[in-house]
Amino acid sequence: MERIFFIDRTIQERGGVNVRTVSSTFEVSERQAKRDIEYLRYRLGAPVEWSAPKRQYIYSAPWDGLKFASEKSLFALAFFRAILDRYSYIPVLSEELIDELKRKIGARYASIAEHVRYELPDLQPISDDISYRICRSLLEQHNLRITYRDAHDVESERTIVPLRLINYAGKWYCAAYDSLSGKLRVFAIARIKEAYEAEPSHFPLPGDDEIERFLSSSYGIFKGDPVGTATLRFRNGAARAIRDQIWHPDQVLTIPDNAGDEYTVDLSLPVHDWTELLGRALRCGADCEVLGPQEFRERWKEEIERMREMAGKGD
Repeated sequence: MERIFFIDRTIQERGGVNVRTVSSTFEVSERQAKRDIEYLRYRLGAPVEWSAPKRQYIYSAPWDGLKFASEKSLFALAFFRAILDRYSYIPVLSEELIDELKRKIGARYASIAEHVRYELPDLQPISDDISYRICRSLLEQHNLRITYRDAHDVESERTIVPLRLINYAGKWYCAAYDSLSGKLRVFAIARIKEAYEAEPSHFPLPGDDEIERFLSSSYGIFKGDPVGTATLRFRNGAARAIRDQIWHPDQVLTIPDNAGDEYTVDLSLPVHDWTELLGRALRCGADCEVLGPQEFRERWKEEIERMREMAGKGD
């Protein structure tokens, strides 16, 4: 397919292509290059014909049969190959898939993957074996017996029925029916220490609509019913960064009139949980000020005061 795309692109851009060009570019025989051109003509229906005056193969009429399957497909596969190099983005991996991708992409396009890196500061690796068992459970709809260590480092044994896998902010979660609580719960997969297939049990599993409602209220600063609208003021480098970011589809960016000489941007957005947004605000340090609502501003000030007290203890 790499050669087919090359032939098509060369005809489209240069008005024609000859067998020798294809042969030398890809280091294949001229007979193979001729077969590729015939494939383009007879199998893909391209209006390819030989032009004696140009001594090239040309299109006798406009043709866009590969418009949506052009080099972009190979570029996309190359980026996918680069993602696979970072194991945690794809929690279940096989060497056969990587080998097949290499074969599909071809040497020239595969080199793109070597020049692409995916980095996420909060990326959290998880066990390949546990990920595999969760996927098997999703596929076969069987129960898993897990050993789980919660945020307080308390370990427990429970049976779950995995229903969804979610990657949020670089961390993997499993939304599952939990036999211990009899409810839908979200488990951080990195905290699952052991997982193995359990005996079948008929739990009252929720429907898709209920699962989606549960998830929509569980992740992200804009998920669920808003508890209020927050306004944050960013200055300097943080302001220049925030103007190109989307934290919420309904956010509003404004430049305040009383900004002075500093470059300043105000961001307003609906929020259903102040905790995550507070973390984002504090991450910008003195270049971010919480303006409102008052409840949120007080939480921001309290956290800064706690940090000040902590810094004072060091002195």
